[in-house]
Amino acid sequence: MICHALIILSVLVSAASVGEGSTPAYTPTDVFLFNCGATADSIDNDGRNWAAENPEILSSDYADASFPSEASFQDSGVPQVPYMTARIFEFDSTYSFPVSPGWKFLRLYFYPNRYKNGGFRAVNCLFSVTVNGFTLLNDFTADLTVRATKPNSKSLIKEFIVPVNNRTLNLTFKPSSNSFAFVNGIEIVSMPDRLYSKGGFDDRITYVGSTAAYETVHFMIDNTTALETVYRLNVGGQSVGDTGMFRRWVSDDEFILNEASGLITVGPAVEINYTEKTPAYVAPEDVYKTFRTMGNVENPKLNLNFNLTWHLSVDAGFTYLVRLHFCETMFEVTEPGQRVFSIFLRNQMAKLETDVIHLSGGSRIPVYLDFSVYVGSSNGPRPDLRLDLHPFSAVKPTYLDAILNGLEILKVNNSEGNLAGPNPDQEPMDSKGNLARPNPNPETLGGKLHVRMLALTAVGSSIGLVAFIVVVMLLIRRMKRRKKNMKDNSVVMFKDLENGEHTWMLGDEITKEEKEIAKKMVLVSLWCIQPCPSDRPSMNRVVEMIEGSLDALEIPRKPSMHFSTRLTLESSSLPESSSLPSPF
Repeated sequence: MICHALIILSVLVSAASVGEGSTPAYTPTDVFLFNCGATADSIDNDGRNWAAENPEILSSDYADASFPSEASFQDSGVPQVPYMTARIFEFDSTYSFPVSPGWKFLRLYFYPNRYKNGGFRAVNCLFSVTVNGFTLLNDFTADLTVRATKPNSKSLIKEFIVPVNNRTLNLTFKPSSNSFAFVNGIEIVSMPDRLYSKGGFDDRITYVGSTAAYETVHFMIDNTTALETVYRLNVGGQSVGDTGMFRRWVSDDEFILNEASGLITVGPAVEINYTEKTPAYVAPEDVYKTFRTMGNVENPKLNLNFNLTWHLSVDAGFTYLVRLHFCETMFEVTEPGQRVFSIFLRNQMAKLETDVIHLSGGSRIPVYLDFSVYVGSSNGPRPDLRLDLHPFSAVKPTYLDAILNGLEILKVNNSEGNLAGPNPDQEPMDSKGNLARPNPNPETLGGKLHVRMLALTAVGSSIGLVAFIVVVMLLIRRMKRRKKNMKDNSVVMFKDLENGEHTWMLGDEITKEEKEIAKKMVLVSLWCIQPCPSDRPSMNRVVEMIEGSLDALEIPRKPSMHFSTRLTLESSSLPESSSLPSPF
């Protein structure tokens, strides 16, 4: 057991006052920066003072169980402090930090490198980390995790939020069998009470899942819960510092589905008006001054055909806290009803009608909403937690658009107190030592088909769409058996449908109404699979066709089984290289 008497007051004062600006929005009561393996205090690139290890306070059993070491080389972009020294553990070892009760940020710094002392290779390490009864990491490999990190990096920070109900934070490193554990730096910072546990600005955490339509279920986080920060994104902006708690907000460029989505950066002259419900420490001004919208100001109805979408990989088998930050700063959007949109998480409705001005009470007033969503393992160990925003046209807003300023995703521990997920899969490396990533799936790049399916989910059942596809496939199979000299009109291919006849496999007990519904499904499906994109109906038109009368539906052309090169390129082209205009 290690007992560090944290009486280095100068370290605490300097760490709390440097690197965040002269007037931080929040001044933490506890700040501890521990440069593992170092023999002298050091200043990092942000001007923060990291304390060295003091041999006089290391117990003898601790000294026997671990040793300090220095990295053999320094990769470009890796700071000297705290990454170039490490403490390496041969046996279970525990740090005991005396801190005040309450929630704490716990940040662990890792640099999987070769270390000089004993020729230690951190890339081969497997180990676990626990804190106050919570399992943070299990059989963790820093090397694979660093390789899979976006944006690419050679070092890694794992950030956790842990409750301290007494006055001690016990942090234990446990090497796996025939392995070692290591850590380069340890950071502990206090935070405002219930910053992530009380809910959004409205003190609610809305559960997103298989509940009845428009039913609201609230999710609770108490002081027996630990969390891990998975993503903290400055949407539409660059990486920025934080407001007293030393959080880092990174760009969302790696996660937006189509980077050409409308991007607007508001100048520094805009003043953000924080409130009691949204204090300044919730997120820095730079987060609320930048945002993404859908664009297409000259033809806003185009926005009804796609979503503003982010793909974010997470560990399966956990519940996630999703925090969305909003602030309307454009001079054109100042009244309720001007920009209204829906929020989807994992293809499920999270909030049907989101009007930022209505929620905040005015322009330049920030708000944030909290949701919880469970991510199962049906799609593998690292599925996407997909976020979609789509204009809500039912209320006839002035602008058919959506907006997002910031995004945070935090993993919630399971019933066993576990936060540890699986290690990333081993990925091949190229000749330069970088990840040789495969070409992205066209569906991931384009997303238009998926977007249409998601929008249909908002107005009906996705099961019905699956039925469309099954029926269409059966009919296409039947089409192949027809003679080659048939005319290019679906009357020949589906004569029974046009003439009101039937060839049902289920018998004659189907009613006339059911026959009309089936015929309508087939006709709408045929329109949706037209080879030429310009012939396919928009999402709104699909809904109108489904809800309208059968007599009003035109018979589509027979789908061709041959696609020319020109047509294929037209169908798969994406507007990624072109910048969409702003909505104003």
